[in-house]
Amino acid sequence: MAPPSVTQTILASSEVEEIVKPVKNLPTLEEIKNAIPAHCFEKNAFKSIYFLIQDFIILGALYYILPTVEGYAGWTGLLIWYWFTGMFASSLFCVGHDCGHGIWHFRYWFTGMFASSLFCVGHDCGHGSFSNYTWLNDICGHIAHAPILAPFWPWQKSHRQHHQYTSHIDKDKGHPWVTENDHLDRDWIAKNFAKFPLSGFFRWNPIYTVAGLPDGSHFWPWSRLFSNTRERIQCVVSGGLCLICACVAFHLCNYSVYNFIKYYYVPLLFQGFWMVMITYLQHQDEEIEVYEEGTWNFVKGQAQTIDRYYGFGLDSALHHITDGHVAHHFFFTRIPH
Repeated sequence: MAPPSVTQTILASSEVEEIVKPVKNLPTLEEIKNAIPAHCFEKNAFKSIYFLIQDFIILGALYYILPTVEGYAGWTGLLIWYWFTGMFASSLFCVGHDCGHGIWHFRYWFTGMFASSLFCVGHDCGHGSFSNYTWLNDICGHIAHAPILAPFWPWQKSHRQHHQYTSHIDKDKGHPWVTENDHLDRDWIAKNFAKFPLSGFFRWNPIYTVAGLPDGSHFWPWSRLFSNTRERIQCVVSGGLCLICACVAFHLCNYSVYNFIKYYYVPLLFQGFWMVMITYLQHQDEEIEVYEEGTWNFVKGQAQTIDRYYGFGLDSALHHITDGHVAHHFFFTRIPH
């Protein structure tokens, strides 16, 4: 689910061999599958659609109370509200100095969190685990992703590449790994951008989806992400639906650029922060290993993922994309969240 370069990790050594330890006695994919209850592999279109509707209702309710939150707490309350709406994800920088301002920021916090929940539903559509019907997966995937400006088909392709080569030193574009020497060869901005406290808010959108770092823009049909006419047409369709949603939002904001940014784009920045944070925690730990060509294989790579337990009901709200990530990586087209 990860935005490339957005969650990149700099390796302590420029020599891959030094950080790769031989892994022995790993179970086979079939052995792992047999250890998982059969019902976990069952796709239920009705249940999936229920979660899709549920997330839209929650987001609608959050926007319904937004005027009250804003009237009571101002911008600080909004930021916290968008934090949750984007689906739990923002950052403590939003917290204001007094109680009223604190509530303001909670609004953005909540909005960002639940927008990420919506993304998770579309994420399952992209993997084909939403239902047994490709046409339904594509339709619901666009319904879930277009409002949060995530082109469904382009993202589906880039995300598939991440799953196919997880923890591969060269081919994992979802969570790219950078050697120390490569990092030192970068320009000043590239080396220091991650140190900027608010950088996480921009790494998903626009840096990953629009600018396309590192695997290509998801909005531009001729970016390096696409290799044939079919994929370019899909880019136009998915990107066009995102544009339509943005235009509808602009209309609902009375064609005010200020209101559009305040009520639509800022919540999406919080949602993007959630995506970056979740992805980073799923793939980053001191014990994670990275493999080069010749030592990497599918089981080794997928084993280098982590389940994170957020608690406080967040794992359920995020459709268990947090605490069910390891099993998801092994069987990403077969196990629904």
